[in-house]
Amino acid sequence: MDILVEKLDGSRYYLSQYKVLITDFEESAPSVTRNSKQLDQRNGNIDFGGWHTDKTINITGYYRADDIDEEETLREKLYALLSDPNGYYITQLKTTPSVVMERPGETSGGYYDKLKDYPSHKRFLVYTEAPDMELVGNVNGTLLYKLTAEFKTMKLPYGETPAVDISIDSPYKDVPVNLLTGTKAVKTGIIKAGSQGIDSPSLNLVSIVGGETYTYSISMINMGHTGHSSMVWYDANKTILSAQAGNNHPWTANGGRFSNTFTAPSNAVYANFTPWYFSQTYTSDTNISWYHEKFEPGAFASPWSPNPSDSEYNSWYYSLAGNVSVPYSGSVPCNQLEQGFTVQLTATGSASSLSFKIDDTELTYNGAVASGDVFLFTGFSYTKNGLSIVSKTNKAYFSLQPDKPNRITCNVPGTVRILGFKNLYA
Repeated sequence: MDILVEKLDGSRYYLSQYKVLITDFEESAPSVTRNSKQLDQRNGNIDFGGWHTDKTINITGYYRADDIDEEETLREKLYALLSDPNGYYITQLKTTPSVVMERPGETSGGYYDKLKDYPSHKRFLVYTEAPDMELVGNVNGTLLYKLTAEFKTMKLPYGETPAVDISIDSPYKDVPVNLLTGTKAVKTGIIKAGSQGIDSPSLNLVSIVGGETYTYSISMINMGHTGHSSMVWYDANKTILSAQAGNNHPWTANGGRFSNTFTAPSNAVYANFTPWYFSQTYTSDTNISWYHEKFEPGAFASPWSPNPSDSEYNSWYYSLAGNVSVPYSGSVPCNQLEQGFTVQLTATGSASSLSFKIDDTELTYNGAVASGDVFLFTGFSYTKNGLSIVSKTNKAYFSLQPDKPNRITCNVPGTVRILGFKNLYA
């Protein structure tokens, strides 16, 4: 077993460098302090809550010295390393032997050569008042000393992982943009008798890139015959270049979600739909209804989504963003004011105000949000593009909880980073 000592300036030392073999590493539970008061003529106490104060780590190890002078040199180095008033991090390096099968007499032992150290998943920010060295005796001509030290945690009474910055992006960020607007509500049309489609589709041109492939998808409610969509391509002067039938994936007569794929002519600049062209002529006027149209780049249909300019886009994104969580795996709450992590939100959409939640804690900002705005929330400092917005927030702060989803929801699309993220362990 070994111990890694990491100074606050980043320098690292192993106790094995000083000939110390660690034999025992024991950590206590975080000590609890309570705030209570007893009132005269009242049984018991009024309890005002409790909190963790510190954690104790006790280590035991041994080191050898060839003579008194070498022991004095080792002792001075250990004192200098461990008696640092600024504190330092310690990490237990656990020992496991390499398990191998061998016949008796096949090797000449070498048990300690097979031992391998691996670090614990946590470290502790600690100090020690005075490490103690005690002479055990003379062993085969060398002096054997016992090292004991009691460490107390500084700042947080927990084990912690090194601070890292993590990115938390929406899993829907790669869904292609719907090039059509106003597609959420159910729409209806009339197919006249003797016709195979709606007679006068509205001329609502969509900008496209010539030569690229696009997919049109739709949810049908009522349709009487099998059919497909039809695409009309226009040049820069909005003159028709050609029409193209979506013959792949024919639509059935019983409704459902359907899609057709098209490749634009190289000189096409705009597209327009004659969306419902059926394989048979209707014998009487027929109502047809549909919803959730989507026109997107690529050869495959993705789940429906509104256009970013649609009024329902933010609420749609808000509900999906609820599937995004902070991957916290600690065993005790990680309070933003105690641990010091920062939430960074970079908006990719706009809104008249901001609501950002982690589980049930909501931070609100009463001000406009534009795409590209960068927010930093530390729990006591709140900035937008580097300028303080404290007066326009509700001054909420976040706490990451063990065994909970720590789910993020936000009414504005964007990406989230947790700066200085740590897992904390009791």
